[in-house]
Amino acid sequence: MSSSVSEPAAVVERLFAELGLLPRVTRVAPTVWALAKGSAVVQVVAAPDFVVATAKICDRVPADGGERFLADLLRANQSMLGAFFTLENDGSVRVNQVMPIGWLQAEELAFVVGNVANQADVWDDRLKPAP
Repeated sequence: MSSSVSEPAAVVERLFAELGLLPRVTRVAPTVWALAKGSAVVQVVAAPDFVVATAKICDRVPADGGERFLADLLRANQSMLGAFFTLENDGSVRVNQVMPIGWLQAEELAFVVGNVANQADVWDDRLKPAP
């Protein structure tokens, strides 16, 4: 493994250890971890210059009211404490947050993962069919 891949991964792994989260995270690729939090599964991806926390909130935009749903996501982006929604090429919708890896500390990683998980919980609950 090249140092350019292992260094960001080592930073993230060290921060998970500082937070006491290593027993709860699963390494799914050399630079990707998964962590279940609430109803969300947050993936943390270490890139050379940044860390991304991401969680899928739905596989597809709802067929009924899809335009309104997307407009709601765009409006919500402004109040999500740095997290934001993306519409992926496969049609799924994800909530993401990015932090530069160069100055990332344990508290920031905890905030980013927690914020993405909380936002995913809120939005996937909104998408559940009414009882």
